[in-house]
Amino acid sequence: MVGGLALATAAMIAAMPVTAPASSDPHADRVLIALGTASDQPYSVEDVERAAQAASAFIRASSWGIERVAFDVTPWLDAFPTSPGCGGLSDGSLDALVAPLRAAVAGAGFPASAYTRVMYTIADGHCGFFGITWGKQVLLVDEPTPSLLVHELGHTFGLGHAAASTCPRLCMIDETGDPFSPMGEGSGDFSTYEKSILGWIGPQPHARSAGTYRLTSADVATTRPQSLVVDTVEGQWWFEYRTKSFRGVLARFVDQDAAVPPFAPSARLILNPTHRGRPWIGAGELFHADPAFTLRVVRMQSGGAVLRFAWRPGSRHG
Repeated sequence: MVGGLALATAAMIAAMPVTAPASSDPHADRVLIALGTASDQPYSVEDVERAAQAASAFIRASSWGIERVAFDVTPWLDAFPTSPGCGGLSDGSLDALVAPLRAAVAGAGFPASAYTRVMYTIADGHCGFFGITWGKQVLLVDEPTPSLLVHELGHTFGLGHAAASTCPRLCMIDETGDPFSPMGEGSGDFSTYEKSILGWIGPQPHARSAGTYRLTSADVATTRPQSLVVDTVEGQWWFEYRTKSFRGVLARFVDQDAAVPPFAPSARLILNPTHRGRPWIGAGELFHADPAFTLRVVRMQSGGAVLRFAWRPGSRHG
């Protein structure tokens, strides 16, 4: 599920004309957006096609071209005699909810077997959520914007939400509070933790001992390290250096025990890591992960950052 979110590519792609059908790319992951209604058509097919183009461009750019998603969009299909409601929380109830639309899609000449993922969109759902994912299927009850499509695609890829908190554990957690990741409420890129899960970046270095570590900006394509991973007995830390819109190191904590299957464990962005009223660590600042370790950002440049890491005396490593 997702709240409001804007993608930087959306405005550019929205101005482009709708061109060939998505299925023209033989190497793309094919996704069908099925539009179902009882009567109303609150947005146009062309609006959805433009949103799908923006989402496709975002995924391709974020993955450095590794992941390509191609969308087909059905016309509005009169699949329901009345509003079908919002379904329940079980896979079976969601399958039953979209069954009339699934049948209408097949009758309209869009075979489900031709697609790896299907997004069932119901007009005017008036539910307490915008989208929900089960397996490779998605129910959308709000207009399919680029941000909503990317977020729900992330769930079909196996990602959980991007959370945020003021501390790694024992603090209140905002389940979708990360202001940077599209799996939260962000307008930026997927985190390096998420990209690692998806296979969009290679294995990242783990801090085994005290020392100096160099990170390349997570905003550029590279084979060099873009994260420093720290394993502790409480969980795993991921540090990444960002250079777009701000310059700083983000700290995220992953609690494996808090996973919500079938999704990967969520990373929690630490919102005020150095008590300076912002969600990143700046140059010269020291981050304390009590009682395990400290991490200082020695310096930052446009292309990379230098971090100095040290275990605290007596700390237990993961």
